[in-house]
Amino acid sequence: MTREMERTELIAREGIRDLLGRYTWAGDTGRTAEVAECFTTDGVLDLGEHGGVLEGRAAIAAELEAVVARAAEAAEAPSPVNHHVTSIFITMADPTTATVRSYFAVHTDHGLDHWGRYRDEVVMDPTDGHWRFARRTVRVTGAAPGSRFVTAS
Repeated sequence: MTREMERTELIAREGIRDLLGRYTWAGDTGRTAEVAECFTTDGVLDLGEHGGVLEGRAAIAAELEAVVARAAEAAEAPSPVNHHVTSIFITMADPTTATVRSYFAVHTDHGLDHWGRYRDEVVMDPTDGHWRFARRTVRVTGAAPGSRFVTAS
């Protein structure tokens, strides 16, 4: 591998980590339009049994608005939501395409709420150089009793 290829890959990996951070911070603060902007125009958010498959930014923003509203109703008072994303494993397919796998844990004022895994297909947007989700698959693998976000199946 040449030095330039190493540099290019490092820049791509940091751009992908930036995407994960932008998504997480926007989501935790209820900025659903900013979350939707983390996806390609026709991006897919696959929430599995806990929310179905959402296609396109408008559908993603609308469902996340509904989630924010439901969570606010379930809370006694506004409280923080904190996603913790870890064990980020990036596999570069080429300089503008990658697969990302990671774990998440969601905490609220009551402690650990739910946890699981992300599997992402990400691409670099040639119009602005930002990385975006082409597809984000969310799989919840566990939830605390009384979870604000995950209802028992």
